[in-house]
Order: sequence, then C-alpha cells, then structure tokens
Amino acid sequence: MSTIILQLSGGLGNQMFQYALFLHLKALHRDVTIDDFTEYALREKDTDSRYVQRKPMLEKAFGITYPKASREDLIRLTDGDLHLSSRIRRKLTGRHSLEKREEEMTFDPSFLTDETGYFTGCFQSEKYFDAVEKDVRQAFTFRKERVEQSPETLAAGDRILGSSPSCAIHLRFGDYVAKADVYGGITTGEYYDAAIAYMRSHVPGVHFFVFSNDEEKAGDFIRQQDQAEDFTLLTGNNEENGDLDLYLMQLCDHFIIANSSFSWWGAWLGKAKDKIVLAPSLWIHRRNGRELSARDIYTKDMTLVSPRGEIVTGKERKEPLVSVIVACCNVDAFVRRAMDSCLLQTYENLEIIAVDDGSTDATGQILDAYAKKDNRVRVIHKENGGLSDARNAGLKIAGGAYIGYLDGDDFYDPDMIEYLVKAIQRTGADIATVRYREADENAPLSKIPGTGRVDDALSASVLLGREKALDNFVSMSLTGNAAPVIIYNSVWSKLFRREAVEGLTFPKGHNSEDILYTTRALLSAESVAVGTKPFYNYVTNRSGSIMNEKAGERRFRDEFPFFEEQIFLLRTSGYPEISLKAEYYYYRRLLFYDLDFRRSAGCEAYARRLEEKMQAKKERILAVMEQAPCATKGDLARMRLFLKSPKALDDLDALYTKTVVKVKHGRD
Repeated sequence: MSTIILQLSGGLGNQMFQYALFLHLKALHRDVTIDDFTEYALREKDTDSRYVQRKPMLEKAFGITYPKASREDLIRLTDGDLHLSSRIRRKLTGRHSLEKREEEMTFDPSFLTDETGYFTGCFQSEKYFDAVEKDVRQAFTFRKERVEQSPETLAAGDRILGSSPSCAIHLRFGDYVAKADVYGGITTGEYYDAAIAYMRSHVPGVHFFVFSNDEEKAGDFIRQQDQAEDFTLLTGNNEENGDLDLYLMQLCDHFIIANSSFSWWGAWLGKAKDKIVLAPSLWIHRRNGRELSARDIYTKDMTLVSPRGEIVTGKERKEPLVSVIVACCNVDAFVRRAMDSCLLQTYENLEIIAVDDGSTDATGQILDAYAKKDNRVRVIHKENGGLSDARNAGLKIAGGAYIGYLDGDDFYDPDMIEYLVKAIQRTGADIATVRYREADENAPLSKIPGTGRVDDALSASVLLGREKALDNFVSMSLTGNAAPVIIYNSVWSKLFRREAVEGLTFPKGHNSEDILYTTRALLSAESVAVGTKPFYNYVTNRSGSIMNEKAGERRFRDEFPFFEEQIFLLRTSGYPEISLKAEYYYYRRLLFYDLDFRRSAGCEAYARRLEEKMQAKKERILAVMEQAPCATKGDLARMRLFLKSPKALDDLDALYTKTVVKVKHGRD
C-alpha cells in the first residue's frame, strides 16, 4: 500500500521533471508509486484540431520502468470511492482528499518532507532533485538501441559532434502559437537575435543546430539570419519521436533554449563543462500577472535574456544609467535624508539631478556640498517655478536610459532602484512601479535590506499589458494603499524607460501634475511591471508641504481639470470603456471631496463651488453612474441623494460613521 502517489502528466519534458522528483523521494525512503493513467486516458486537441493521444515516454526514451499506483491506492488517497455510503459522507462532511498540487515553477520543499499524499504538478525546478543529480543523469541515459534504429539520428549526431563548438537553438511553435496568451511574446525575435549575438561573441566559430516542431517556420528563421550557413535545421522527428531530438540536443556544447521543459532538459543534460545556456527571462504568462514568480525553473548556470533582447543576469548584464530627478524647494531639514537615500542605493550607476527650485533656506548649499563629495550628483539652481518646472529642468539634462523621480522631503529604500531596474529588464516592461509607505517627517533612513528582498519582491510583482494597466490606474484611484495591485498617479513611485516618456513634460505652474504625465506614459507603454511591495517613503503632513497648502484652490485649479483632460485623452486614444470608468471614479471622488470641504473649517465656499459644478452636469453624471461597467447601486443612490441635497448625504455619511463603522471597529 503506497503512501505517496506521484502523477505523471504532460509531454516528455514534464515527465522527466516528475520522475526526477520520484527518484529523490525514493532516496528519502518514501513509499512512492506513479499514476500514469489518469492524465493519459484523455485525448487532447493539437493546433490543427486533430485528436492526438499523449502517453508516457520514459520507457521508450530511456528504458525506465517504475512501480505503478493501484486504482485502490489512488481512490484511497483522493477519497474517490464511488460507493453510496462514501458519496453520502462526502455530501455531509466534504471530500477528504490528500491531493496536493504544486504551484507551477515555484519550489515547495514540503513535497520532500510530506510522507503521504497524491502529488500533482510539473515540479519544474532543479531544487526538487539536485540532491540526487547523479541518479537523475544516469536514469536519463538514452537507449542505445533506440538511437541506432534511426540512421538519420546517427548521422545528425555525428555532424553535431564533428562541428564543435556547437549550439542548440530551440524554436517552439505549434502548440505555443495556439496558446499565445500563455507562451507568446517571450522568446521573441529580439530574444533570439540577442542570444545568437551573445553566443557568437563568446564562442568564436560556433555552429547552430536548430530544433523545432515547425520545420517551415524554422527554415524561415534560418533564412533571415546573417551568415545563414552557420545554421543547420535538424528535421524528421515529430512528437512521437521527440526523444530523438532531445538526444541530439544534449550532444551540443551550448544552448539557446525556449520557454519549454523540453529544451530545458536538453541544456541540463549537456555534458560540456563550460557550456553557456541562454534562457528567456520570462517563462509563462499567468492569469494573475505573476510572471516573475516562476523563478525556480532557472538553474544557476543560465544567463537570462529579456523579450526585448537585454541580457539581464550574469557578468555580461549591463547596468544602464538611471537619472533620478530630485526636486527641492525649502527642504533643508529633509534634503540630506533624500540625497543620502539616493547615494546609498544598491544600484550604483546613477545620475542624481538635484534641482534647487529657488530655495530661500539652506537647501541649495546642502545640495552643492553633495555634488562636491560625489560626482554622480549634479545640481541645478533656478528661480522658483514650482514642482513641475523643477522636474522639467531636470529632464532637460537627464542622460539616463531610465528616468526616476524623488521629492526632496521623501526618501527611497536603499534597494528601490535595483528592484525597479530588474523589474523592467526581466519583464521587458516600459515602466516599473513600487508601493509606498507613509513616513513621519523625522523618520530615519531605512536600513540596508537583507539578502533576497529584491528577488522576493520581483516574484510578487504583476505584469500588466497597456489596457489592463490603464484599467487598474483609473479604477484604483480612490483606494490609497488598500488594493493589493495598484498603479498610483505619482511619478515618484515609478521608473520609466526613456523612450516611454520621450517628449513628455510637466505643466508649469500647476500641481497634481502627475495625473496627466502618468496617463500619457501608460498610453505609450506596452506593459508595466507593478510592484506589490513598498520601497518609497512618502512623508505625510509635513508643515509647509505643497500638498497641505490651499487644498481647495489646488483642486479646482489643477486636479479637477487634469482628471477631466485624462478622461478625454483616454476616450480619444481608443479606450472608451476605460474612459467611462475614469469618469465614473472622478465623479465618485468629487463626492468625497465635497464631504471634506463641508467638514473643514474655512472650506465652505469650495463645497458650494463644487456642488454648483456638479449640478451643472447633473444629467451626464447620472448617466455615467448608471452606465459605467463598474457602476454599483450604492454609488448611484449616494449620487442621486447628493444631487438632491448635499447636506442629506453629509448627514447620512455622519450617521453611518457613528453607527456601522464604529461597530465594525469595535469588533476588530
């Protein structure tokens, strides 16, 4: 009676990962068997909608046999008994299955410590079997008699061995084209161009052997290459004989792999001591956007290349110049902390452009002192023109490939820029963002973080395409820090590729300038890497802060017009539904502002102005509150009440706060 059943599933590459875990479990003296019938009893459609039957390949390729799970054990571990008494019990008490599913490409050490269960998953990580590497390599020795049955394979093998140095290139089409939402946009043309160039620069005279499941497209790929004579397409092996392609692949000295377990194993089995393995920095697209959580698929000897063709790991990784624009005006009590947070960054290739915007205190002198002690600091002294004008002055001289911002009274965590650069490079995004934490004006600098913090933050990041990023941006406008994934208005929470913001400036003489700048940047970006961890320290309620002065006037002069322009910009850029959402949330925001004005001393006149503004657009507001895809009955009811009597909504909100909210907080 087995206590662990390991399910076999997928193609040959997946089966090899699962069997490698099986070998480790056996070495740990677990009583483990393999279920090789559950997943292979079903038929799958291929890209031509023809039915194909996948089946276990381990015995055919390697002569591997294994203990097979009995149906009785499978029923016992999954609580799958179909007897009436069992079905009644499950209805009453629920299923008591011991099935344990692995999160894809995320190493879970509990699979090596649990002593019972039905284990399902891909287990695509060397960490599941590195302790028994020798056993795994021995198990995955290709059957000599199987190879010798194919004269074409023998001839191709002789050519590979005679062409040293050699490099295998894997081009995955077919099922990957059909599932482009999962696998597409990762091994791009830029990826292969950069990988080939890298290989040629490191391995003079290298000859490339191309493996693919689409010979026609692979042939086109070769014909498009410079020096096409350096490439050989290996043909003749279909899905049924994929093990022979894997045999040939592992004979090569070096590897450019696809986001495929098949070429992963080809590279892993390669025997050259100095082998170079180039792999895509993304492996799979996830519905939740957590592409970078698939980090355990990679081995230490892999050099990662992004979809944009950037080398993002290893000694050859380039650290592009980052321009950080620090706008400063009368912040002499805080500017040292801001500047120190830049100079102490774990990412060192920085250009820190500190703009003294007509300060009348010691801010300018403090900045000059920093420029004298660190040549990465450049100081601009200018007449006071406001935050937008100060940032624009910095933009004029910024030379970095990436642009970031810091307000002179705030400060970075020491690894913020490192995280942002890696997030952009690993994903190929145009913009990367972080969360912020609120900080007291006397808060000290953050301490140097522990090892692995950036990697953990990358794994928790979410990659959003342009449309989803815009939708998140307008939908999360009222949540503050409450939403798990949020793109703020603020530019200081972001790092921008220069090309994504080329030509963008801030409107001089206005505050709330980030609204339009960020909107335009998102409209030009193909994708955004959204961080879910805080790295920026936002100082709140500082006396003298722009955000605390004349809030009512600032909102009418700057914020409201900018939100209205954002709505127009989204609609005219081809995003009518997102524009409608933005308009909905804008009107919803105005309700909160009216309550603030009514309850703030000296702001009654702003409340009256806002109420008049909304009455003038009453019909449009109600139409949006009814038609927007994010509309709720509660919001519509509150808006109707407000448009009839703002005071009535104020009274209702006060009553709600005194009763429902108070009770909820009491329970907490």
